[in-house]
This record gives sequence, structure tokens and C-alpha cells, in this order.
Amino acid sequence: MRILVADEDPIARHALEATLVRWGYDVEMAEDGQEAWQMMSSGHGPRMVIVERLMDGFDGADLCRKLRAEVESEYVYVLLTSTRDGALELIEALDAGADDYIVKPFDSAELKARVRCGLRILQLQNDLVMAREALRDQATFDSLTGAYNRGAIMDLLEREVSRAHRAGAEVSVIMSDLDHFKEVNDTFGHHIGDDVLIGATARLHAGVR
Repeated sequence: MRILVADEDPIARHALEATLVRWGYDVEMAEDGQEAWQMMSSGHGPRMVIVERLMDGFDGADLCRKLRAEVESEYVYVLLTSTRDGALELIEALDAGADDYIVKPFDSAELKARVRCGLRILQLQNDLVMAREALRDQATFDSLTGAYNRGAIMDLLEREVSRAHRAGAEVSVIMSDLDHFKEVNDTFGHHIGDDVLIGATARLHAGVR
């Protein structure tokens, strides 16, 4: 797991790096919020950021706001750190888009627990994305052959007809059938029939765009 540490205090930055490396994490470091934003906006930044709340110029809260407003790829978990304690600081951090907040100097065990909590949330987010993609596939493709299902075909056809109408073009539809397919099922069983459908679909995919 890659973690970005952003802190303008070099002592605090390197101490946190050493701790995270000892726990087995890959650590990248930024000297301030602006450098952290450049790393995160590249599209290949770490999924977790531990950033100091109070820095000159572009601080941790600014980084949170930029991440939430402009990064639309994978979710980034942000843990803000600060020497200031109190409800107002916590509220401001959460309002800026932070996921968690920890006060310096922090206890090593507490930091480890909060990092692990962030990892669990990122894993849950990954699982949700995978489930969403699986549902999208189920709604679009036939589970046996991998071809477009009826609903997807009708949607595609409707779009093609609309596009052809706007362009003054024509649309052609080809329907095909497998001869004597019922006899295949009745003679050899449905498992062989499934193999025939899969093979026929593969041949169609190979022969058309």
C-alpha cells in the first residue's frame, strides 16, 4: 500500500515515514501541500494521504478540497494531522473533505489503528466498484456466451436508428438462427447445447466488427 506523507516539518515528515515503512507501507513524501497536490493530480498518486493541517500557503485543508473537487478517479483517503485539538478543528477538517483527524504528537498504536481503518474503507470502496461493474455486466451481457443480451441489443438498435435518422442513412438488421438446435439439446443434452451456443457466438465475434 502506498501512502503519501505531506508535512513542511522535515523532522515530523521523516519520523512518520520511518514509522510507516516499519509497518510495511510504501511511503512517498511531499514538503508542502502544493507538492502533494501535484503528485496526486497526476492520476497515479497513492490512495491514502497523511497531511499536516497547518502549513504555509497551500495547507492540508486546501489539499482536501482540491482532491474532492477535482480528482474523479479512485477514492483517496485523507488523514489530517495537527498540533491543535478541539471540536472546531475537527469540524473544519471534516468539512474540508478529510476522512479522519489525529492530533500531534500522536500515539503510535492510535496512528496504526487509524491507518488500518482507512485501508478497510478503501477496500470496501474497491468492493463496491467491483460489484457495480459486475451488475453492469449482468445487465448488458448474456452470462453464458458473453454476447449482448436482448435489452442491450434493443438499446444499441435504438441509438443506431436515431443516428441514422439524423444522418439520413440506413440501418440494416441481420437475424440468424442455429438449424436443428432443439435436436442438439434433445440428443446430446443441454450442456452440449450450451457449448454449441458458446462456439457459435465465438465464430460470430470473430467474423464481425
